[in-house]
Amino acid sequence: MTATIAADHLFRMPTLGADMDEGRVAQWLVSPGDAVARGDLVAVIETDKSDIEVEVFEPCVFEEFLVDIGELVPVGTPIARIRPLGPESPVDAVLVEAPPVDAVPVDAVRMDAVPPVDAVPVVDARSMPTDRRMTPRARRLARDRGIDVAALASGGPITGDDVLRLEAVGHVEAPAPPPGVEGARRRPETVRAAIASLMEKSWRSIPHYHVSALVDVTEAEHRLAEYNRSLPPSERVLIGALLDLAIARAAADVPECNGWWREGEFVPAPAVDLGIVVSLRTGGVLVPTIAGADQLSAAALMGRLRELVERARRGRLRGSDLGEASITVTSLGESSARTLAGVIHPPQVTLVGLGGVADEAVVRSGEVRPRRIVHATVAGDHRAHDGLSGAKLLDRLRHHLEDLP
Repeated sequence: MTATIAADHLFRMPTLGADMDEGRVAQWLVSPGDAVARGDLVAVIETDKSDIEVEVFEPCVFEEFLVDIGELVPVGTPIARIRPLGPESPVDAVLVEAPPVDAVPVDAVRMDAVPPVDAVPVVDARSMPTDRRMTPRARRLARDRGIDVAALASGGPITGDDVLRLEAVGHVEAPAPPPGVEGARRRPETVRAAIASLMEKSWRSIPHYHVSALVDVTEAEHRLAEYNRSLPPSERVLIGALLDLAIARAAADVPECNGWWREGEFVPAPAVDLGIVVSLRTGGVLVPTIAGADQLSAAALMGRLRELVERARRGRLRGSDLGEASITVTSLGESSARTLAGVIHPPQVTLVGLGGVADEAVVRSGEVRPRRIVHATVAGDHRAHDGLSGAKLLDRLRHHLEDLP
């Protein structure tokens, strides 16, 4: 989710999920005077569940910060004053000089890591291939000083200070998190409290029904093994991605299951934006969203899943990862548990729970045969649809699985 710019030239605390009421600015990734383009990361917002990297939706200049780092403010509160840039004002034309940054002390750098001068390539940072985002100040410094940021270790967005340290020492490593701690350093009890509050609201306000079916994935696994045969491990598609894609396409076929309950009526979603429940190793879950999931290929959806799980478990999702889902899927993965009857994420009206894949004896044409089976369970909101719609969703799931990958 990118943050929009208000007509009153104020940048406000964004809504990063239906259950978010307030948040804190954990870090600004821009400085006053910085010009930013659409999609640039500008701040890290701390919520009860995670730290979210927030992008801007329109080009602008950040002029003044209005809240302190760590100050808890309600959603919609102005947190910065900005000046929008029109199409006639390209970002590069309004960049202002960043305030000076103190030099990195000699004893703070690894002098043995400094390569010979001719070993440090000079490149245009804008064209450098990297899967990491750069803040506007970092992009400007790297461009103006001809610094190749490829030597920076993996981690969050590249900041201006990262570029300056790299210029000083030729190499810099991201600090390692404390043992056993990942990502956003959310305390497990804080995450649990946020989850419990949302689930309590769901049970109180939504008249749930549940309907289940057995989904045979035997043939799908055979086709998937053949599809993956010539691919490296990093590009292989897992059976979970096929199930997620089949659910997304089934939701497009059963529109009453894809949308939200708002102000006493069902609002159908214009697209299938699939929420994916991600379990965190430190406890609790996050639910990032894959927009337009039904339109993706199996490989593309698998790629998005890898990205989302990696960022979620680091606790550094981006705002664009948290668009409002129209239907959610939760899975037990390789667990031996067979059935998962979930709780709907309001204001959605449907959630699909998937048990672990396991061998089962199934009767086919009068014969008992071993098959690979997943128990799929639809949790539905009786105000929007009923068990017949839930059963139809499961039928369409099985239908689409026959054609994948």
